[in-house]
Amino acid sequence: MIRVRMPQKKRELEVPGPRRVADILAAAGVRPTMVIVTRGKQLLTKDQRVEDGETIDIFSVVSGG
Repeated sequence: MIRVRMPQKKRELEVPGPRRVADILAAAGVRPTMVIVTRGKQLLTKDQRVEDGETIDIFSVVSGG
């Protein structure tokens, strides 16, 4: 299982792996254009693969002016 943490929403879930980041975001109901995804200190793109046993974090992107 892949552990998916969303600290800003105080939400956590597990999805079966391996999966691409884009598929994980779809399973979590998250729009890819509104977030960044990290594995540790590494920024992940939507096409990268996440393996079973790994943990990723999803952070909402906030911009303002």
